[in-house]
Amino acid sequence: MTKKKVLKVRQAVGAALLPIAAVGFLFLQSAACSTQAAVQTATDPVAQEFPSQNFPENLPGSDVTEYFPSEWKTYGSVAGRNAVFAVPNSAPDALQHGVTWAFAGAGAIPLNGPPLDGDFKTTAYTIGMPVGVSVAQGLLYVGDDNGYTYALNAMTGKLVWSHYGWNMNMSNPLVDGDRVIVSTGNAYFNYEKTMDYVRGKRTVRGPGLNSIYALDRTTGKELWAYHTPGEIMPTPVDVDGFLYVGTGDGNVYKLDAAAGTLVWKTDIQSFVSMSSPVAGDGKIFLGGTYPNYFYAVDQQTGQIAWKTTIPGLVATGISDCTPAYAAGIVVQEATIESGDASNPVANVLLAMDAKTGQILWQHRMANGPVPPAMKTATPMIDGGIVYEGSPVSGNYHAFDLKTGKQLWTAHLGSQIRAGAAVLDGVAYVPYHSGDIAAIRVSDGKILGQKHIGGSFGPSSPVIVGGTLYVSNVFGWVNAIPLRQIQTGSPVQ
Repeated sequence: MTKKKVLKVRQAVGAALLPIAAVGFLFLQSAACSTQAAVQTATDPVAQEFPSQNFPENLPGSDVTEYFPSEWKTYGSVAGRNAVFAVPNSAPDALQHGVTWAFAGAGAIPLNGPPLDGDFKTTAYTIGMPVGVSVAQGLLYVGDDNGYTYALNAMTGKLVWSHYGWNMNMSNPLVDGDRVIVSTGNAYFNYEKTMDYVRGKRTVRGPGLNSIYALDRTTGKELWAYHTPGEIMPTPVDVDGFLYVGTGDGNVYKLDAAAGTLVWKTDIQSFVSMSSPVAGDGKIFLGGTYPNYFYAVDQQTGQIAWKTTIPGLVATGISDCTPAYAAGIVVQEATIESGDASNPVANVLLAMDAKTGQILWQHRMANGPVPPAMKTATPMIDGGIVYEGSPVSGNYHAFDLKTGKQLWTAHLGSQIRAGAAVLDGVAYVPYHSGDIAAIRVSDGKILGQKHIGGSFGPSSPVIVGGTLYVSNVFGWVNAIPLRQIQTGSPVQ
């Protein structure tokens, strides 16, 4: 096996703050390397450079798989984005009370250290796991910006397989039957496309190989790949065996999830940044940039059902947000110019009628500085309440879904891009400073905060039983017992 660009992945139980050296590409070497991975590496020069690996001995046992969701078909698992899965009293004690482990991906840096080159944006776009994890049948799936998708044993954190995708993986992996769906792309423009923009022409974002991959759920073996001219940073949505996603080339695509073949594509003109579509009322909903619109696209025909916008939108300020849907209402955050030179932008939360696009209510949040990278947070809807943070003000809010009435505000003091996970009257919110807050949903009181380190981007958490799973832009996944977040106790 070649020694070029090979990096060990560090994985340890309770090692969240272990100092590690950040090197370059790739990761885990093990005496237990499976025969399949060894043969592939020995015969394939691409695999020698970027070896995908498979460790079937690390698969979870049947005694725990039944307590996890069986599928994951949209960002955050459900249209409301509250990825919470309770377990019965008959579940194993570890599932009920929570497990503790930490996994470091390719090039991960210490959670208690500075970001790469002192810059969080560079870190997030180089080694980060910015978007969040998925869980299904005892496995946790996560992508990183080094191009890898990892499958981990959700109980132990041990690596089961990895797949290299040749571009940044900012998607929240989907699980449909025996397939895992991931998408890749990056936030950049090459010189030619930048010049097109300067000349006022339509442009395409995302140089490199932009792909949707279908991978075998338990081995990581590539089943099919579909490539597009522009980036596919958003997570597709899987509806009735079809995948829908917007891309950096200004199109919305519909693919057959089993075969990876194109059903239709619709030119919306706007490139889609990080707005992972949500499905509802026979449509998919997503934000686009240049022109800046929020779109509803018919799932069957691909026709644009409606589009809407608001004045003063900033750059990708409506295209970075992943919307949420519930009860015929779709909710999206946007970023606008504030008119205040010292605090030039503000976040705006929009609630729209899913059938018509009519704006039912909107709430403008506090002014503040322009956030680096993503300018919006992910809304979450649970029990008729919209939970939403602001990367501009560092405040977290709760609103009535139907009326827009503000119920409370909690000041966390650091940029918030992730959604919350709400369980038993408590909202768990990761935010930029590397902390996770536990907020009482009845009145917004902060019950506890747990410092993990690193930084959290739009990495909405997942709760299964007594464990919260979350990814970090420093290249880590952490499994944390919920009780430690409420009490602020140290990770053991």
